[in-house]
Amino acid sequence: MDGVEAGGRPDGEEMTKFRIPRSAFRVRLWLVFVLVWVAGVLVVDTLAARGVRGPFDIDWRVLRWRGPWGADLFKFTAWFLVPLVLSLPRLDPGWFGVRRWRRADWWLLGGLAIAGAAAVAIIPLVPSLRATYGGMSSLPSAHRWLVLRHDMVWTLSWLLGWEFMHRYFLLRPLMRSWPRYGWLIIPVFEGAYHLQKPLIEAAGMVAFSLVLTYWAKKRQNALLPFLAHFFVELELMVFRVVM
Repeated sequence: MDGVEAGGRPDGEEMTKFRIPRSAFRVRLWLVFVLVWVAGVLVVDTLAARGVRGPFDIDWRVLRWRGPWGADLFKFTAWFLVPLVLSLPRLDPGWFGVRRWRRADWWLLGGLAIAGAAAVAIIPLVPSLRATYGGMSSLPSAHRWLVLRHDMVWTLSWLLGWEFMHRYFLLRPLMRSWPRYGWLIIPVFEGAYHLQKPLIEAAGMVAFSLVLTYWAKKRQNALLPFLAHFFVELELMVFRVVM
């Protein structure tokens, strides 16, 4: 029989068509783990933030770990520390510097900062956003600066992990397994997480993520997405202080 030995098993040439290379299997297994980890910690964080109880009468609020000046220790640990430790054996430092940037990327960063400022400027015009991000102009100046310091520490405690987890820890295995379209999973994750906020913000996050993730994939770099995201958060903090 063609391609089959006497015992009914494919010969060496045919076996290669059915055997999954060990390296490819490890890549797929790692991708499955990363997908489950990212989806899991996002769901758990949402349950904790919403104060959900269950199943089995679990009080997810116990995961609201708060550190000095409002630092979110759960996000810092689950989104940054654990993915960083798991990534260390094959960490690519080029993802975190500017050596892979091109001159136009600096203009892109400026454009994204301007677009973020424009998005923040429409907050007073959208009732759902205005209710979510109220201003503090009626508060004493000293209190506003305390809130600003709190917001800065809180933002950095989760933003570093948000960008590392999505545009390095998750993006790299997606690029290896599904190089053409795998990156599109990240805007889906980010948009789904933001459904707990106003829909216009969730839609904006998807659009923002599409730009940042595509750029990170093309440049194999996560620094610009982090800076662009940080500028938007900083603009939001300034808006809340002065409005």
